[in-house]
Amino acid sequence: MVLPQAILKAAVGGPVLVELKNGDSYSGTMTAVDNQMNIRLEEVIFTPQSEYRFEKLKECTVRGVYVKFVRFPDDLLGRVAAAENAARRASMRGGARGRGGHTVPGVSVKLWVPSNIVGAVIGKGGETIKKMSAETGAKIEVTKDAVNSAAEREIFLSGPADAVEKAKGLIEDMVRERHSNQRGKRTGERGGGGGG
Repeated sequence: MVLPQAILKAAVGGPVLVELKNGDSYSGTMTAVDNQMNIRLEEVIFTPQSEYRFEKLKECTVRGVYVKFVRFPDDLLGRVAAAENAARRASMRGGARGRGGHTVPGVSVKLWVPSNIVGAVIGKGGETIKKMSAETGAKIEVTKDAVNSAAEREIFLSGPADAVEKAKGLIEDMVRERHSNQRGKRTGERGGGGGG
């Protein structure tokens, strides 16, 4: 049983009911949880499946491999969904994170570049794209999951508005230059036949 980490983290500090695969249940305040769903509870009421008695425990740890399900407060999923939606909206507006976790106002731009020119934008070992990113201060990402036969690939630019604009200009100049070079080569190949 695996739950999204956002839900588990949001539940820390609140009440939960943990039922084990053998039918025993633990009800208390979740104080910690790890990525293997090992759950630490405090002020626990333990209810064995086979007996009609309760036992109060100051604290306990439940191993994730034995967990059948975890019951959270009804409003927890709504709170997590609202927080994720707010974070998604903030990232779409370009709220890039800088050092120290402070929000840096910025923008995000999507460019479409011909697939045959993307290699030049990236450069050998990513040299060109790293250099452009360092010069402009913008984050530059090329989509990796493009279909081989696609005519164009997406390039995402993000960061401060002036940095994104500089990066966009550099990439557009490179595309124009490569495109005109390719067109010139084709024209030269076709037009060289006269003579006699």
